Amino acid sequence: MQIENYCAANGLELVALIPDVMSGKKTDKLYGRIAAVQAIQAGIANVLVVNTLDRSSRSMADGAKLVADAKAEGWRIVGLDGTDTNTVSQLTAHARLLVAEEERELISKRTKQGLIRARQEGKQLGTPSEIPSDVVARVMKLRRKGMGAKAIASSLTADGVPAPKADRWHYSTVRNMLRREGVA
Repeated sequence: MQIENYCAANGLELVALIPDVMSGKKTDKLYGRIAAVQAIQAGIANVLVVNTLDRSSRSMADGAKLVADAKAEGWRIVGLDGTDTNTVSQLTAHARLLVAEEERELISKRTKQGLIRARQEGKQLGTPSEIPSDVVARVMKLRRKGMGAKAIASSLTADGVPAPKADRWHYSTVRNMLRREGVA
């Protein structure tokens, strides 16, 4: 909604609204950004509107390349915070990207430290399994006998073992259980 309002207020025709729901460091997973840049390179648009310049990338190096590509190819990156690659200096753009990268690293570090501390305090992380321990033991025994996830799921269903949240056992449920137990 914010991007739609920004485009309307600034005389930009909104060609597409492509969200990117991803966190972390890997820019190759920013499928929305990839699609948007490809549309610009194909001549469909000439401006990439983002919430903020630093959120259009996951690292200083990638962000600097994105800005350099935009300038070299003659298109703009505009942020709702007022940044515009046509008016902001390269130093300012790089500084924003560098600060954002550092903040992401600090958030990751604090999250990891918090998870370690919670484990050390014996806190339950994540949703507890709904599968009774005797069923887990049975699955592990079948796995040790060489059965795969599909065969185990079929066996549990055939034997009438109640499945969590379903009327039958799915191989993905068994596979995920095996992964949690470290024997996938």
